[in-house]
Amino acid sequence: MNMPVSANDIVAERMRLAREMLARVRKLADGGVDRDRLKQITVEMQGLAARRDLFPVEEFPPIEGGNASMYRLSEDPDHRFALYVVAPAPGGFTPPHDHDTWAVIVGMHGREHNKLYRRLDDGSEPGVARIEQSGELDVVAGVATALMPDDIHSIHLGDDGPHANLHLYGMSVEHCLQRKMYSRSKNSYKVFPAATGVQKARGAD
Repeated sequence: MNMPVSANDIVAERMRLAREMLARVRKLADGGVDRDRLKQITVEMQGLAARRDLFPVEEFPPIEGGNASMYRLSEDPDHRFALYVVAPAPGGFTPPHDHDTWAVIVGMHGREHNKLYRRLDDGSEPGVARIEQSGELDVVAGVATALMPDDIHSIHLGDDGPHANLHLYGMSVEHCLQRKMYSRSKNSYKVFPAATGVQKARGAD
């Protein structure tokens, strides 16, 4: 007879696997992260996200207030290697933006439609940017998108929630101060503030 798994056991196992995964990622990132290493980090993240049973959606409801529905699982003392569960409300979206750090996003629950963009100008004029869409991707369970600091994407959520994805950033989103938000219609960008409203997940480091 299978015994029910307690909430405390779920949290303990989730954090054990997260710590082991992050230890491997730190080794991969030693000396810097390029696209090849980012692919390897993505595989590590997909392995953790595959344990959807450790990330029940009822534990990560959308957060009211702030500008990010984010639950922090782990963050190094120097704010690097920040791991989150992101649980936005259905129907939301973000404009095109970069992250000012590398990022890996892996789907667990729901569907998150991503549009990807390329920058057409040379970046020589402050506040000016011309971008065009270069691709799109549905982030669903097991599907990942990996982004370098200057890569640009936008997020579009349907009404098929609840949503919960696993995010790993090279630097905490609360300490990324040069993220850019882009306007295609105005051929411009502006720097937007670091994320607020991040909550600590149960058992988080």
